[in-house]
Amino acid sequence: MNPRNRNALDWAPAERSAVAPVLDRIPNGSFILTSGHADVRAGVSVKWAQQCSTTPPMIMVAVPKGHVLSPLIRDSRSFAICQLDPADRSTSRAFDLQTPGIDPFIGSSVDRTPSGCPVPARALSFLDCELARHVDIDGDYELYVGIVHHATTILDPQDPARCLCDSETVQRGATVKTSAPLRRIHTPTAAQAPTRAPLRETTKRPRTRS
Repeated sequence: MNPRNRNALDWAPAERSAVAPVLDRIPNGSFILTSGHADVRAGVSVKWAQQCSTTPPMIMVAVPKGHVLSPLIRDSRSFAICQLDPADRSTSRAFDLQTPGIDPFIGSSVDRTPSGCPVPARALSFLDCELARHVDIDGDYELYVGIVHHATTILDPQDPARCLCDSETVQRGATVKTSAPLRRIHTPTAAQAPTRAPLRETTKRPRTRS
C-alpha cells in the first residue's frame, strides 16, 4: 500500500462548513423530482442532478432519505426531473415546505409525462426516466439513477409540449398530442422590435421619346 494512503481507512468525514467553499463550486440547479403510482403523486425539490451516462443517457439524482417519494418511485419504476426557472420561488417553495399528507400539486396546473409522472406546468423542461438503480449510501441522502426515455422543453405553457424524441407523444392532461419538431421562436417585444423607416412614395416620370 502506498505509505501516503496507509491510514486512509481511518479518515473521518470533514465538517460541511470546512469544505463548503469548494463543494459549492460543483454546479447545481433548481429541480423538482416527481413520481406517481395509482392515484398517489408526490414531488420534492432537489438541487443535485447530474448526467452519469451517455449510452444509454442516464441521470443521477440525490433525494433526502425517508421522503414519501421513495415508495412511489419503487412501485412505478419511473420518475421525472423537472427543471425550474431559478427565479420561480413560488413553485419550488411549494415542494420545499411540504406538509405530510398534503398534495403539493394542489392549486397549480399539472402536466404528465408519457410514463405518468406529474410535471408542474411552469417547469422549463423535464426528463422522463425509467428507474435503473437505487443506491442507499451512508448519509442523509439516497441516490436514484434513471434511464432517460423522453426529454421535453416547454417553450410556452399555453402550447403543447414539444418532445425532443422523434415520433413520440406527450400526454398533457387527458389529451394525447403528437409532438412537433422543436423550434425555438423568439418574438421581440415592442421595445426590442426594430423600427423601420416609413415607405416613400415615388412618382412615375413619363417616358419621352427622342
